[in-house]
Amino acid sequence: MKLEDNIRKIIMQIPSYEGVDPSLKLAAESGIKPENIIKLNANENPFGDSLGLGKNLSDINIHEYPDPNQKLLRESLVNYTGNRFDQLVAGSGSDELIDILIRIFLNEGDKLIDAKPTFGMYEFFAKIQGAEVISVPRDKEFNLDLSMILDQIDEKTKMIFLASPNNPTGNLASLNEIKTLLETNLIVVVDETYFEFSNFSYSNLIEDYENLIILRSFSKWAGLAGLRIGYAISNSKLIEKILLVKQPYNINSAAEHVAIKAMKNKDDLLQKVRILIEQKDNIYNFLSKFDSVTPYPSSANFILCDFLKIDANDVFEKLAKNGIFVRKFSDKSIMNSLRISAGTPDQTRKLLRVLETII
Repeated sequence: MKLEDNIRKIIMQIPSYEGVDPSLKLAAESGIKPENIIKLNANENPFGDSLGLGKNLSDINIHEYPDPNQKLLRESLVNYTGNRFDQLVAGSGSDELIDILIRIFLNEGDKLIDAKPTFGMYEFFAKIQGAEVISVPRDKEFNLDLSMILDQIDEKTKMIFLASPNNPTGNLASLNEIKTLLETNLIVVVDETYFEFSNFSYSNLIEDYENLIILRSFSKWAGLAGLRIGYAISNSKLIEKILLVKQPYNINSAAEHVAIKAMKNKDDLLQKVRILIEQKDNIYNFLSKFDSVTPYPSSANFILCDFLKIDANDVFEKLAKNGIFVRKFSDKSIMNSLRISAGTPDQTRKLLRVLETII
């Protein structure tokens, strides 16, 4: 018997998630020095560990397992979010929490609804679970088609995933949309990974809706993408179930330590966030000058732009030759679009100079 004969059929059919390469690999493949790489393809924080949060880790007992109940981390999250201790739990990135939630709520054959284009991990984890993913297309401005979402709901539908701001389009879901979906009594997961850039949250609805789950991350605003740490906000009963299902030691000690330091230094980090918002706005305003490009307003740290008279792949390749890497997509609705993350002011200046010559 072949190995493949023992693997679940659904696993054999799942396409891999299209992640982004690290800077060192991009440098090696492009022949450009690592220090000259401008990586604007993963919505990362280009300031990195500018506050030195990762220094002085000697007080971490690396020979001991981390706290399975995340007591110190969750106490810090209480102060940062304003939510109660029993409404909070952390994960190894928000990706782990997406996976856990899907495993808690979905049986094989159940349905999950998302709104494309959107973050690909909702579909990825649902298909691993053997669930059916119903992807409802957004309209031309990438707003939700609320009536079509409601029409897709049947007895097998269990969950709805929405990113707000949405990745890769940058737009927010409205209060009416969120409340309408919550009133279906399905599990509604609102991914607020870019909350610190939008400064807009639906976490205030947690007390009124047991079926609401908010996801957030330290990857973007705090620059901790490499440590993999995020958290969920929800009612205490669901938080208990997540604590039951998660790996006992899912948050490594270094990630917990640095995340707590990040929250203590939030004012300095949020100043970096404001700089990134300014750079995002500079990119948007620059691209708005051209008839051949449509940039979409964004409440996150990136801009999605549609190239009307130019091949987006050509723009992508020419930027890459200059050491600037942005994100392209295989989704049909945005195949001629690129997503450009906000960089430092110096990175933005170079980006705009190169874009002007291309456009």
